[in-house]
Amino acid sequence: MRFAIIGIGSIAPIHAAAIRGVPGAELVAVATRNEDRGRAFAAEHGGAWYADYEELLAQAQADVVAICTPHDLHAPMTLAAAQAGAHVLCEKPMARNVAECDAMIAACDRAGVRLGVTFQGRFEPLSDRLKVALDAGRLGRLLWASANTLWHRTDAYYRSGPWRGTWAHEGGGVLINQAIHAIDLLIWLAGQPERVTARTRTLNHAIEVEDAALAILEYADGRLGLIQATTSAHPGYPERLEFFGSSGSVIYHKGAARLEWHLTDPAEDRTEEAAVSSGAARPMDISAAGHTALYNDFVAAIGAGRSSRVDGREGRRSVALVEAIYRSAASGSTVALAPCHVDLDGRS
Repeated sequence: MRFAIIGIGSIAPIHAAAIRGVPGAELVAVATRNEDRGRAFAAEHGGAWYADYEELLAQAQADVVAICTPHDLHAPMTLAAAQAGAHVLCEKPMARNVAECDAMIAACDRAGVRLGVTFQGRFEPLSDRLKVALDAGRLGRLLWASANTLWHRTDAYYRSGPWRGTWAHEGGGVLINQAIHAIDLLIWLAGQPERVTARTRTLNHAIEVEDAALAILEYADGRLGLIQATTSAHPGYPERLEFFGSSGSVIYHKGAARLEWHLTDPAEDRTEEAAVSSGAARPMDISAAGHTALYNDFVAAIGAGRSSRVDGREGRRSVALVEAIYRSAASGSTVALAPCHVDLDGRS
């Protein structure tokens, strides 16, 4: 399986490490406009350097393209890769908005290639155990679900790239960038809410998008939920998800790699722990283990002719929720989420 990476920002070495963890996988090409960085990355991780991603798609004969570029480039690069016949693994968020997600899904469907989204949190051992327990009804009837991403980013972080903190390039702020992982997990573990009422603010950074957000979630079965997110919480706190049910509670201290169980039937209070991997204070304080598991699942899906565990339609769900939060905050009203139905023309 021949892999290529487009974009070699801070997350790209994690993708290169994940590729090394896939049996039979080979990194054959990388694309970036900066020749010095591109050649250095290729020398360290393998593959040939290309200055232009379209040249890479035409010449490298990659089976899978990993897109690790700023958000506004995810959609056009995915469409180009699909047209070239390459499967696509796209970094989070899948795109800036639902319309771009739908176009990406439709293009890959038409081309007969797989589209995956890099939400490696679903592959962490504690996430998997929590999913099994919630699906089995260990908390009884679920009453409440919440996700908290109370992180810290400096002004220098936002100045580190001209795309950061902009609507045109990033598509939003803390919700679509930092909190998107916790939002994806919340949807995967507790389902998509039916309605959202939200407020966003820019509290402490000189950026045009939000650095703080609150969203009240309402589910079809009457339960409630909450999303809290900010990049203004010095020094940055590990992300956390909470689930309260009629038969107990579980708090997923994801950033601290700990599950805290409090069950009533039968009575049980215990914790489970794993290796810590969190970007609460520094973006790259993460390991490659989740990415490696995601890559292995994606390759297995290609071989079996099935969808990967985080395919395009799954990746779209968090973007749809974030988009609804933005619409609610802008209008000051409650917004309903529509179900995902995408045809080959990209209509939803």
